[in-house]
Amino acid sequence: MRLSAVLLNAVLLFSPLAHSFELYPMVDFLKDQGQQSERFFQVLNPTEQPLPVEIFVKKRQVAGEAPETLTDSDDFFIFPPQALIPAGKSQTIKVKYIGAPVSEAQSYRVVFSQLPIKDQEADNSIKMLFQIGALVFVSPQQVLPAMTTEIHADGSELLMTNQGNGVIVLPQVRFSANSQQQQYQWRWDDLKAGAERQFLAPGQSVRINVPSVISDVEPLIEVEAQGY
Repeated sequence: MRLSAVLLNAVLLFSPLAHSFELYPMVDFLKDQGQQSERFFQVLNPTEQPLPVEIFVKKRQVAGEAPETLTDSDDFFIFPPQALIPAGKSQTIKVKYIGAPVSEAQSYRVVFSQLPIKDQEADNSIKMLFQIGALVFVSPQQVLPAMTTEIHADGSELLMTNQGNGVIVLPQVRFSANSQQQQYQWRWDDLKAGAERQFLAPGQSVRINVPSVISDVEPLIEVEAQGY
């Protein structure tokens, strides 16, 4: 039962239908201590009906190229944990990390979940209640970035892995690549087609299809990541 609930949460977090309310920001970065350990989120209700929401936290487990899995977490103080947002209004939610100090960045989903209202509860028809999961990273005070790049033997794929203890923001990374005859300078916009993520937590990887960004049939022999 618990596994089913986690899988349902994972589906709803990314549902393209989840537009009954808006959330800002969708991604944020915190420290494990001090003033930077808390943030404020804004939930906007653009509808003509009052919006009841509940806020809770799931910890993300990520490794390599595997999809995230979510587990319950009490590492955050949420205030208020529930809110009733009037039509056309917004509500500010305080989110503060209260967990133990970390040696490497941890990642979470702060989940904003729509609740049923009384007339909905009395209706026997199936209704879709929406969830939006903001992506939140909590990093240690001292961060040592490190990323490895590995080219597949036939030169067709590039595997990038975060080997440091912080978060790598891929849109900020520059890439220098070489084949026997050519040199390439790329930014993330040149590589991101087909990539499933823009942020790498420690131990997380992303794979890029190299032929999608070069026309030269000669395979790459080296790729260096810079600026992260």
